Amino acid sequence: MLRRFTTAIAFLTRIPVNPTVPHTGEDVAKSSVFFPWVACLLAAIQVLTMLGLSALSVPIVLQAIAATAVLMLAGGGLHQDGLADMADGFGGGYTKERVLTIMRDSTIGTYGALALLLSLATRITALAALMVEPSGALWVFTAAALSRCSICLGWLMPYARDTQGTGQSLTQITGPAEVLGAIVFALLLAFVCVGLGALPAIGLASVVFIVMAWLCWRKIGGVTGDTLGATTEVSEVMLLALGAAWVSA
Repeated sequence: MLRRFTTAIAFLTRIPVNPTVPHTGEDVAKSSVFFPWVACLLAAIQVLTMLGLSALSVPIVLQAIAATAVLMLAGGGLHQDGLADMADGFGGGYTKERVLTIMRDSTIGTYGALALLLSLATRITALAALMVEPSGALWVFTAAALSRCSICLGWLMPYARDTQGTGQSLTQITGPAEVLGAIVFALLLAFVCVGLGALPAIGLASVVFIVMAWLCWRKIGGVTGDTLGATTEVSEVMLLALGAAWVSA
């Protein structure tokens, strides 16, 4: 159990956890039950960053920018990279083969840059709006945990590539125990943190997952590691925006 948790930390963050111990694709897939837990760790880093800067009277927008920068450093931009790759591939490719080729390209194109810009701008704006309210921090944890339930798409949909990749392990090895464990934890945390606000949050996350799954099926007939990361990023940002609207209503 502890190994699975540390594997999830090693996979989703740049926090050094047993760096000399190799992690196989099976380890990563089995560790997915802890993805929402690790997401909460990253959420805590963002919240503490903003609270610390608030104590120094730093303006709220600069706090949100700093928290986002710290998140990128701690998380390695994993999901943001997936979003950029998916935007470039889906925006510039007309066949499955071309889409997958573009997504493998290490360079970033116009669609990817625009997607990242919109994502980061929305994240920073939402964080700034959330953290001026007493209950805002709880929405940061809720958004982080619920968005990591995107692992369910890896369980439900086939791997789109013929070659091996991290996404292949998540689609072929992840089982119902890991998926249900992650979902149950995220749902419980959402209701504990935001009460009835969990209902629209769960609804929004479900809509995002369905739309992203439809896009993936239509364009490439399955999922990849990039599309799973993109789904996580899109759902988290939209949940933060929902939280900002909820607490300010």
